[in-house]
Amino acid sequence: MAIKLVRGREYYDWMDQIKEWVKDGNLQKAEILLLEIVDFIEKYDHKDGVAPAYYEKLAIIYSKQKRIKDELLILERFAKQKHAPGVKPEKLMDRLEKLKAKIKE
Repeated sequence: MAIKLVRGREYYDWMDQIKEWVKDGNLQKAEILLLEIVDFIEKYDHKDGVAPAYYEKLAIIYSKQKRIKDELLILERFAKQKHAPGVKPEKLMDRLEKLKAKIKE
């Protein structure tokens, strides 16, 4: 099977650039690329579960921008996927439950 790339690079090679954009306030650039990566990993690289870091970074961006609905949607999207091993999936599921509770208040 041919290697599928995101903008000519392996998706996991983009995280440093994404972090730099977020640090510099280029949230829209980071969001667009993160959404491309999330689409990619859900389509091509999910046999062991999706990588949670990209969903988490989107949730953080949305939270910073007070975009609660978008934060909820990305966390719910993550919840529907098979999760990669580790502690991050549990943390994201906890974040989702807390956000739902906050919305109900």
